[in-house]
Amino acid sequence: MKFLKSRNTSKTVEKALKSRFSLIILCLWSYTEAFVFPIPPDPFLIALILVNRNSFLIYISLCTIFSILGGITGYYIGFVFWEEIGIHITEHLALNTHVNDFKALYNTNGSLAVFVAGVSPIPYKLVTLLSGISGMNFLYFCIFSILSRGLRFFLVGLLVYYSGNWAKKFIEKRLGTIVLFFIIVMIIIFYLLGKI
Repeated sequence: MKFLKSRNTSKTVEKALKSRFSLIILCLWSYTEAFVFPIPPDPFLIALILVNRNSFLIYISLCTIFSILGGITGYYIGFVFWEEIGIHITEHLALNTHVNDFKALYNTNGSLAVFVAGVSPIPYKLVTLLSGISGMNFLYFCIFSILSRGLRFFLVGLLVYYSGNWAKKFIEKRLGTIVLFFIIVMIIIFYLLGKI
């Protein structure tokens, strides 16, 4: 009975992942994660590729494109809010020199920061916002976002594509544990965000 339930759940999940809404979810997830959403789109990207390996290039490309668009949105959020609000706050608190020093330092190493955050588990949203706040060269920001996000999602996609059967078996066996883990992580993140 337990086996039949898990099989039905697996088929329902597979059906949902093959629906046209799954592409919309992937695009929205990739877009919002780049400036506000706390969870990276990798788990959903992996699940999509496992269910429909023939479309893995489409999934990787969409994930990359919408993540970059989200990064650009994050950049402009940082840029606009800095210009409208941030300058007045720093003037009031007499922090202009500190902020200018930080901006100079970030502009010197900003491209590296964008690349590292785009590939690694470091939250990309922090760097997108900081890039806007510091007024980093927008062209450099875009170039390093394209390189890093493209590299990250293409590596994840290719790894899943070529080790798909092993990954699929692992996820089927550990689906409950994986879901529980992500729920706990989400609860902790929202708890910590509430404390800030």
